[in-house]
Amino acid sequence: MLHTLLASALVSVFAHATPVAVPTAQSHVLLDTAVAAPVAKRLSLDLRAGGSIQIVGSQDKVVRIRVTENGRACGDCGVQLDQGSEGIQVRSMRPGAAGAELRFEIEVPEHFDVDLSSAGGAVRIEGVDGTIKGLTQSGELELRRLSGSVDLETRKGDVTLRESYVSGRVHTLGGRVLLEDVSGSVAGTSGKGKVIERRVQRG
Repeated sequence: MLHTLLASALVSVFAHATPVAVPTAQSHVLLDTAVAAPVAKRLSLDLRAGGSIQIVGSQDKVVRIRVTENGRACGDCGVQLDQGSEGIQVRSMRPGAAGAELRFEIEVPEHFDVDLSSAGGAVRIEGVDGTIKGLTQSGELELRRLSGSVDLETRKGDVTLRESYVSGRVHTLGGRVLLEDVSGSVAGTSGKGKVIERRVQRG
């Protein structure tokens, strides 16, 4: 099922119905989409325009996605949403305007996989159990209350992993890595910064 998010549309996609409301061109409605996910187990983000990302796990079987530009409705966010057998894919194609940044606020079921690729922007992920991997070209990674496996990297920015039980690795080419209250076989590495560990238990 293919859904193209429009700045003037509020789309709610559920298991048996797809109601679509299209206000007039003069309306300013924030991009706000809910997708029922009784079967889907994976969220893929391909953000060629970049943007800040916040992903939070919840007990609902729904993926909610809200996109804004500098806290306001987007004139043309250029965001596309697809749902198929591989899960839910979100793509952002439009280059950001000078000084503007897209913000993605996403809620997923707590047991969910995440795969992200971003041209740049801070990434915050909290309360998710699954396979979490990806790369942002710049921006900090802030990770909290994760379980499962991680393989996350920022080319430029700090990495913080707290209160998690995970395997895998977190990496930055230029920045500080902090592991705090973490268990599991996870490694933190940095090309040009410090790696700090506080109350880390391996195994």
